[in-house]
Amino acid sequence: MALDPKIASLKAAGTYRFEFDKSQVVSIPANQTRLVVGFSKTGPFNTPVFVPDTAFFKQVYGDIDRNLERKDSFFHRSCLSALERGPILALNLLNLDADDKVQAVRFATSATPEAQANAGAAYEYQRFYNRDKFWFPSTDDFLTNVGANTTKLSSLTVNDLLDVTNLGQNPISVIAKKSAATNVLPYQVTVEEWYGAANVPGFLNKDSLISDFFVDIFVLEGNFGGDFGTVTPYSRFNSDPLFQKYFDPTQGLKRKKFATDSTDTLMQEFFNETEVTLQATYTACLIPDFVDLLGNNLFVEKVVNADTATTGLFVTVNEDLFDGDTLIDGVPGGIDMIGHNIEYTQATSIQDDVNFLSYGGSIVSDLSYARNIELGTVVTNSTSTITTAVPSAGGIQIQIVNTNATKDAIWTAFSKMTANTPSIVGSFILDPIANEYVPVTSVQVVGSTVTVLLSDVGTPVVANFPTGAAASYTYINEADLDFVADEFSQANPVAGIIGGYGSTLQAQFANGTLTDGDEAVYKDSLGTFTSFLVMNAIEYGFIHTGGPTTTANTIAISDSDYFLPSVRITPYEQDSFSTLTPHSEFTIDALGQFLKSDGTTLWPVNTLGVQTLKGALNLTVDIVGDTLNEPTLKPNEILIADNSPEIADIVVGNYLVHFEGSVTIPHSRLTRINIVEGGLTASEYPILSGLPAGVKGVKVTCQSEISTTSIGALKTVEVYYPIDSWVDYLNIFELPGFALDSTKHVPDGTNSRQNYCLSPILGGTNLYKALTDRETINFRYVVDTYGNGIEANCKAVYTNLCMGRKNAFAIVNAPSAKDFKKNTNPSFTDATGGLSSKFIAEGGNLALNPTIRFSLPAATSGGSWGGYYYPFLSVRDLGKTISVPPAANVSNNYILKYENALPWSIVAGVRRGVIGGNGVVGLELNLDQEDRYYLEPFGINPIVFQSGTGPTIFANKTAQQVPKSALSSINVREVVIYIQDGIDAILKNYLFEFNTAQTRLEIKTLADNFLATVQNDDGVYDYRNIMDETNNTPEVIDQNVGILDTYIEPVRGMEILVQRTTILRTGAISTGNFQ
Repeated sequence: MALDPKIASLKAAGTYRFEFDKSQVVSIPANQTRLVVGFSKTGPFNTPVFVPDTAFFKQVYGDIDRNLERKDSFFHRSCLSALERGPILALNLLNLDADDKVQAVRFATSATPEAQANAGAAYEYQRFYNRDKFWFPSTDDFLTNVGANTTKLSSLTVNDLLDVTNLGQNPISVIAKKSAATNVLPYQVTVEEWYGAANVPGFLNKDSLISDFFVDIFVLEGNFGGDFGTVTPYSRFNSDPLFQKYFDPTQGLKRKKFATDSTDTLMQEFFNETEVTLQATYTACLIPDFVDLLGNNLFVEKVVNADTATTGLFVTVNEDLFDGDTLIDGVPGGIDMIGHNIEYTQATSIQDDVNFLSYGGSIVSDLSYARNIELGTVVTNSTSTITTAVPSAGGIQIQIVNTNATKDAIWTAFSKMTANTPSIVGSFILDPIANEYVPVTSVQVVGSTVTVLLSDVGTPVVANFPTGAAASYTYINEADLDFVADEFSQANPVAGIIGGYGSTLQAQFANGTLTDGDEAVYKDSLGTFTSFLVMNAIEYGFIHTGGPTTTANTIAISDSDYFLPSVRITPYEQDSFSTLTPHSEFTIDALGQFLKSDGTTLWPVNTLGVQTLKGALNLTVDIVGDTLNEPTLKPNEILIADNSPEIADIVVGNYLVHFEGSVTIPHSRLTRINIVEGGLTASEYPILSGLPAGVKGVKVTCQSEISTTSIGALKTVEVYYPIDSWVDYLNIFELPGFALDSTKHVPDGTNSRQNYCLSPILGGTNLYKALTDRETINFRYVVDTYGNGIEANCKAVYTNLCMGRKNAFAIVNAPSAKDFKKNTNPSFTDATGGLSSKFIAEGGNLALNPTIRFSLPAATSGGSWGGYYYPFLSVRDLGKTISVPPAANVSNNYILKYENALPWSIVAGVRRGVIGGNGVVGLELNLDQEDRYYLEPFGINPIVFQSGTGPTIFANKTAQQVPKSALSSINVREVVIYIQDGIDAILKNYLFEFNTAQTRLEIKTLADNFLATVQNDDGVYDYRNIMDETNNTPEVIDQNVGILDTYIEPVRGMEILVQRTTILRTGAISTGNFQ
């Protein structure tokens, strides 16, 4: 025998003492947590939620859903019943697939480019979640789902610097804007001042204000969003007596009651309306993990997503683009809520308006629209066969057949036509006889045959359409439509211009660039005439095919159902819109021309010029001095005369141009006015000596260097207004959230739907793997909340889960007596129509040859890991008695035994099997001894009603009754779980220790001590642990494996007690004369 290493290490003479404590007792706390599994229409899904009490449960999942209970789904009631005995883990399962979508909006956070799609798009719902284990909303998965580019900032896209979606099931509406100054007062400091000169992040400009990166987000209940698929997104509010004053039909929510208001007064009044519920308001930062001076993380993801469970709103920011090397501040596609790059885009005519966050509006003061007509496309038959007909369902049919490998022009043209619908514009074909354009209502291409169906409304008839070998057709496709024309001929005194579908004029009306009150100044030989314009969305019934407009070249559309969405511009002589402007003073069909806003430049003939109501976003200001002609000035300072016409616009908070942009640096930069100091004279700045008498100088100091322009002796600067100061309306975006499909997601009372709902925890899914990982989650019981289950391997999903986990037990509802009785395949009723427990135990009335045989899970499906309980309980609810499944109430008995018994005590009989609970009054069916004679050997634990005690569990059976073993008893499975948990805890302390005789002895000793306590508490009759060289052979040791073999003889319960009484003759006992 090898010498103990401790003894072998002794070298000097003397006495030594060593102490070996072999008396250690391992105490394993019993886990009592219950995982209650089911379905809820509301609340988190596919992730366990710790529920401490009923109030919390109702807040998250809502109250009892009696509609679901009619479909055999009792999640809410079961959880509330279970909570009577302590906290639970609630697991709401929702089975999703790729067809389940939810809307998301990818906000632009920069005024340039105009890349934001206001209508948003639908994305796969489940892909907003991290699904590696338990599901949770994930900002990374959000970005992947919408296809965000996380590698490089693009100057052409939104770059996903603020994307939003609604993960809830109730619609919400969202407004996002630059934070109001009063909300970000602590952050009105420069980036350099906040971070320090040496620590300015590479993605920020040192001269920007920290407040420039904050947004205000407002979350409203319900749908107040714009319908961005129409030209008037908010027209539905026009006739609403309450909301009409708050909305412009094209531009959205009005911000201010009066133009001079410094805050969003009308928007706040809107929020205060009783019919408007403002769920949440956030002020948050777009800079990832921005922390204030108190240590609070104000990053928009952290702030908004903390409330996702309540509001539904979930946001993400493309953090990977904030890499420190790429400038994001003030560049196209980055973060620019000021409008730094508008100087460059205006100068290069890159875009005409801004559309980011909730902002939208024109950034040019002069807009032009040249007259444009639709001549149509003429196509002639060459090798096709054309036939016409009148189908029985109506319409005019034109069929073109061409069997050649290379089709001719007419076949190709007709095959590319598209159908009109009441909401979609398609193709039109000219009726050469009626001289009307006829809408195409259907296009079908099958092999060599093209069949086009036309509307038969109006004057067109089938005979008007040619069929000959040289037949010719004139048509217009949707993509060709973009006419702009006078509505009437010059002989008509009524003025008006139509911007047809597809035209820039109609598009810019739709996006709010054009608004009522915009001006047009027309100049001809008779004078100059100013008109104030009113824009109206109309369905226009004509196509203009020539100019100037005449009756002959204004071709009617035959069917009013397919008129074209257009804009009609009506001119008035006054801004009160009282007197119409004569046609001769507002037209694009005469020789006159429209003036630009500078009052001198003319647009070309036949071009409408509009001076937008906003006017210019910038203006040119003459200056007196800069650092070049007044050396005492710094590069960020200029001098202006105090009698300058633009002096009122030189205020702190407005901006001057710092850099105009170039080909190599294609973006401009503004610099903020910080100080305006007046009353200056030539004694301070000599350059002011040239000012007229009584005129003084004003010094303007900006954050950074000012760009000036010299034209001869004249010097100028450009003044810009921050975008938030001139956008009068805000877009609202509806996020409908996820809508449950009652034909797919919601239990309907059938086994197939129930199994579909439970399938997220089937073996092989990530959720199953997480639930079976004992290191990921801790629970002791799985509680079923469904009824039904008449199938082979009834509800084996639960027992399979527990078997995979190895330390949980499933408490399962057997089908109700009602379900058994009404089922026909298999049938469980006898000849009298009564429910037969014999047939339940046999899987149905097999004499009827059912295609389904009812059974409990076999051993291979985890039969010993679950107990089934029957029948349902009778509960008083809303003044009546209803039947509810028993598993939740039964689970309370399992928890109660931890208070006054042992983890493996048998939950049955009058001591631990009496079922109570709020409202429980009895059972749906009273079982007699004959019923139990069949049910118990089958594996169903009957609940019987006993006088003086009430509903009582009357068996201790797992579902595994064949083959019969110790594990056919629930208490044995429970003691085995307890023992395995305890020994597992011992073994964890020895992981990565050396596999020596001493280590194995220590482990065995601890295991023996542990099992001795179990034996003393009547868990086992006897036990034995082996961990020596007999089972840890050299081959085992060489594989870095240590083996502890544990053998136990579990204590059995007295499920049957027999009282035997023998009557003897007198004296038989005293004489001992009996056996």
